Amino acid sequence: MGSDETGRECAAVVFDLWGTLIPFPQTVWDEVLVQIATTLRADLEAFLSAWHADYPNRAVGDVEASLRRVCQQAGVIADNARIRSVLELRRAVLADMFVPRPDAAPTLRQLRASGYRVGLITNCTSEVPQLWPTSLLSSLMDATVFSCTEGLRKPDVAIYELAASRLGVDTDDCIFVGDGADGELDGASAAGMHAILLRTDDTHPPKAWNGPVIERLSDVITLLPKEPAPPA
Repeated sequence: MGSDETGRECAAVVFDLWGTLIPFPQTVWDEVLVQIATTLRADLEAFLSAWHADYPNRAVGDVEASLRRVCQQAGVIADNARIRSVLELRRAVLADMFVPRPDAAPTLRQLRASGYRVGLITNCTSEVPQLWPTSLLSSLMDATVFSCTEGLRKPDVAIYELAASRLGVDTDDCIFVGDGADGELDGASAAGMHAILLRTDDTHPPKAWNGPVIERLSDVITLLPKEPAPPA
């Protein structure tokens, strides 16, 4: 049976998306939010306040519905044309951002070649499942869990349990790798997964994290046995 460096059984590796498999350029996105507010003719401060407040709903639902709620909360009367313009802008920018880290695909391929199951759990808006099939990473995943589709988001234990179920393993046979946003590492640990922080120059790791850390996605391979544990 395969076990990681802690001696735990390991059959699958589950990754976060934004900030982990794919960098998230926050400065670029901050500029996009300003463009959106301008397009909607919204007061920037009121828009940003409403936008950030609606994140928990947006992450488990439809982005257009969220945008309309935000407009209402920010006192913006936006016609359908401006709503469509904003949605098109978001999709275009997200498509441009959808570029994996250089070692993402090679790492996934090596894990699968070694017999490990590979999964994805991402807190995301509804554009991401639409863009996902165009990514070269999509064919390298055995199971995917998108928060906006499932109505669940990290760090809810249920979302990790769902991913493990789709991979055909127990949560305690899984490693979870993420940049630490949204409390995802604590959530993974609470679900029974072995959580590992990816800390790179473009991430903002949680200050309180005392668990294992890697600086490149490919480093996760060094923490694993040569062969995975068999299915439970």
